[in-house]
Amino acid sequence: MPADPNAAGLMPLMRLNNREYNNTVRDLLGVQTQPADNFPLDVDDGFLFHRGGQVAALDAGRLQEAAEAIAATANATTLAPCTAGATGTVEETCVRKFISTFGLKAYRRPPVADETTRLVTLFQTGRTTLMLDYAGGIRLLVEAMLQAPAFIYRWELGPSSAILENGVARLGGYEVASRLSYFLWRSMPDQALFDAAAGNQLDTEAQIDAQARRMIADPKARDTVSDFVQEWLNLDQVADRPKDPMIYPQFNDALKAAMTAETTAFVSNVVFDGDSKLDTLLTAKYSFVNQPLAQLYGVTGVTSMTAVNKMLDPTQRSGLLTQSAFLTITGASDGSNPVKRGRKIYERFQCGTLPPPPNNVPPPKPASAGGTTRQRFEEHDQNPCAQACHNIMDPRGFGFEHYDGLGAYRTTDNGLPVNSASSFTIDGVQKNFADAIELSNILASSAEVRGCFVMQLARFALLRADTTADQYSLNTAYSAFANGGNSVKELLVGLAKSRTFRYRAISVGEVQP
Repeated sequence: MPADPNAAGLMPLMRLNNREYNNTVRDLLGVQTQPADNFPLDVDDGFLFHRGGQVAALDAGRLQEAAEAIAATANATTLAPCTAGATGTVEETCVRKFISTFGLKAYRRPPVADETTRLVTLFQTGRTTLMLDYAGGIRLLVEAMLQAPAFIYRWELGPSSAILENGVARLGGYEVASRLSYFLWRSMPDQALFDAAAGNQLDTEAQIDAQARRMIADPKARDTVSDFVQEWLNLDQVADRPKDPMIYPQFNDALKAAMTAETTAFVSNVVFDGDSKLDTLLTAKYSFVNQPLAQLYGVTGVTSMTAVNKMLDPTQRSGLLTQSAFLTITGASDGSNPVKRGRKIYERFQCGTLPPPPNNVPPPKPASAGGTTRQRFEEHDQNPCAQACHNIMDPRGFGFEHYDGLGAYRTTDNGLPVNSASSFTIDGVQKNFADAIELSNILASSAEVRGCFVMQLARFALLRADTTADQYSLNTAYSAFANGGNSVKELLVGLAKSRTFRYRAISVGEVQP
């Protein structure tokens, strides 16, 4: 079936996830304390990227505590200037202006009349019943707004009817502004986006193109793209990965931090300072290393804890997949792990789906049984109940056998020579490779991988799985990606302009106001 150019997927109601909350209060009020770090973790519902879930009792309590703490430090004089000693109608005029201006930013849309009325009433109650001064009343409003659904949840439509076109709803200016900002910045819109929304300047692809390119030039976009890569490959879990301290005594906080910093600096450099190509992310022969990481990689001449750009041994390192963060995440606690590494390639780069493993698969033999990791896993793979999945995962994972559980390069394993040659099917063709370097080159030149990368970034942008209603938008985004030489920046712009980003399907049972 051809893709429907008028279709668009659903836009689920989303609570700000923890990173979005921290970024939003930073940009709204200058808060640098990252209060959401004390919240319950973002929901783990099997979706790859971080999403905020429903607000349970514990969440509500933490949100209230955060709102109280943030409001207590808010500068009421700056937020809501008013004539000294003002009372009565003058004071109420000041308060209504504050609700209008601050409310626009907090709710990512202009407050509606009944919201304004309730907030004015709350201020008056604070002044009379709670005996607060003017500044205290303003801080009370800040506290209330930070707990309002309009702030906590991303749904900027407000209580108004959807604008229907060809059976789907066209997002309004404030919705588009918010969707752009939380995609590219993981935070609230800036003043330029608010102005564009108010002036109906986010209605066309050309207008969104211009805003997206402006936003990509902002440093906040660097953080977002690094976050995407970290979540896509689970590299944000490096610090929590268990390793045997007897085998890897160097796996301390300094090395963990260096691993994460390497990926962040490398991705930012390629995407924003380099050619921005997916190919380069997978094949670059340089990276950013400090002393602990240089020691792991066998790089000489690096003695500082500050990372520097260094050319790496091209026979050992080639882009993201040979960096220590990826190899640590996918390694075992006591060595390499072809299953984890091969699975990551299959699921994250080829968008393959594996069935749940059967309950009767025995584990591979331990290192004490003798032989290399590969030899023990190849023996394990002969087990009939292991073949269905392991024949997919392990051949890909064998390419990384030159790397131990932290990503240090090795030529022997358990006293025997390493064998990293293997083959797998990609783009409908069986491909042979000698090691992870050749594997990375195959992935970098694959149309299948490029298509999967488009889907992964779309899922990150939409915070949901893609559906058939998104296919036309994915196709147009892929074209932008390909026409831009597989540029990540061009893909970001292409997704922002896509129909499924600017429209939404009507939900089953949705009632229009």
